[in-house]
Amino acid sequence: MTSARSGPESGAKPTPRLRGTRIAVVMAFVANGVLYGSWASRIPAIKEQAGLDSVHLGFALLGAPLGMILTMTFAGYAAGKIGSHRVSALMLAACAAMLPVIASSTSFVMLAGALLVYGAAHGSMDVCMNANGLAIERAGTSPIMSRLHGTWSIGSFIGAFSTAVALAAGLSVFQQFVLLAIVMVIAAALLSQTMLADKPVAEGPVFRRPPRRLAIIGFIAMCGLVAEGSVGDWSGVFIKETIGGTAQQAAIAISVFSASMATARLAGDRLTELLGPARLVALGALVSAVGMVSALAIAQPLAAIIGFAFLGVGIAVTNPLALRAGGSQPGIASGVGIAAVATMGAVGTTSAPPIIGTVAGVVGLRAALFMIVALLLILAATAGRALGSSRVMIPEPAVATELP
Repeated sequence: MTSARSGPESGAKPTPRLRGTRIAVVMAFVANGVLYGSWASRIPAIKEQAGLDSVHLGFALLGAPLGMILTMTFAGYAAGKIGSHRVSALMLAACAAMLPVIASSTSFVMLAGALLVYGAAHGSMDVCMNANGLAIERAGTSPIMSRLHGTWSIGSFIGAFSTAVALAAGLSVFQQFVLLAIVMVIAAALLSQTMLADKPVAEGPVFRRPPRRLAIIGFIAMCGLVAEGSVGDWSGVFIKETIGGTAQQAAIAISVFSASMATARLAGDRLTELLGPARLVALGALVSAVGMVSALAIAQPLAAIIGFAFLGVGIAVTNPLALRAGGSQPGIASGVGIAAVATMGAVGTTSAPPIIGTVAGVVGLRAALFMIVALLLILAATAGRALGSSRVMIPEPAVATELP
C-alpha cells in the first residue's frame, strides 16, 4: 500500500505562531490524558469508598461513556460554530469542576451521575482538541495526529504516576482531585488564549447523520477504545483484588500501560507511512492480544504489568488512525467526521464496563477479561477492510484558521 498526503509539503517550516499553537494543542492532549490517568488509577479507592461490587461498579462506569455519546456530536457542531479552541478550554474547565464531586461520591447514584457529567465534558474536549489538531495539520507541515495521541498517553502516565505519589504522601482521593482541579482550571485559561483560533465557515450543515462509509471506521475505533478502556477501568481492580497485588502495583500498571502507548504513538506517524494504516493496526491488535493473554493467564502482578504494556504498544495507533480517517472524508467537515467516529467508538465503550462487570460477577473478572482478547482478534481481522484504502493525508479543515 502506498501512503500519500495532501496539504503543505512536509519540508515546509511552520511559522512561529503556528509552532505556538502546536505546543498549545499538545498541552490540551496532555491535560486530557492527566485527567484520565488520575481518575482511572483511583477507581479501586472510589469503588471501596462508594461500597460497590464489580457489577455495580461496571454500571456506574457506564456514566462516563454515556455522557460522551450524548454530547460528542453536539461538540463537533459547536467546534464548527464557535471554534474548537474555545470549546476545548471550556470543557477542560468543566472536567476540573467535576473532579471534587467524583472524589466525594459515596453511593452508586452519586458516582454514576458525576461520571455522566464528567464524561460529557471529557468527550466534548476530546472531539474538539482532535479537530484543532487536524486544523493545525492543514495549516502546517507533516501529520501530527499519532504524536498528539502520544502526548495524551504521556499525560495519562503523569496522571497515574501522580496517584502513586499521592498514595505515598497519604493524600485522600478528594485532596488529590482538588489540587488537580486547580491546575486544570489554570490550564484551561491558558489554552483559551493560545490554541489555534478557528473561524467558522459556511460549508453546509455540520450537525447531521454521518454517511455509511464512516460506520466501519467507527467500528475500528470502538474495538480499539474498548480494549484500551478495559485497562483503565479494570486493570487496577484485577491486580488488587483478583491476583492479590497492592494499590501501588495497580497504579504502576496503568502508568506502564500509558507509557507504552505514548512510546508507540510518538512513532506512529512514521510507522503508518512505512506499513500503511491497515497493516499497522492489524499487527498491533495481534501484539495486544498476546499481551492480554499473558497478563490473564500468568495472573501475577509483574506479569500483568508487562502484559498490559504489550497491550498498550499494540493498540496505540488504532484510535488516532480511525479519527484521522473519519476527519479526512471528502465533503465532511473534520469536526463532524471526528465526532461521528468518536461517538460510534463511545457506544462500544459504553456497553463494555457493565458487560464485563456483569460477566465478572458470574465467572470472575479474569475470565470476563478474556472477552477483550476475542475483540482484539476481530480488530486484526477487520482492519484491512476499514483502513485498506485510507491514505495518510491532511484533510480540508472543518473551520478556517487565522494565522499571520
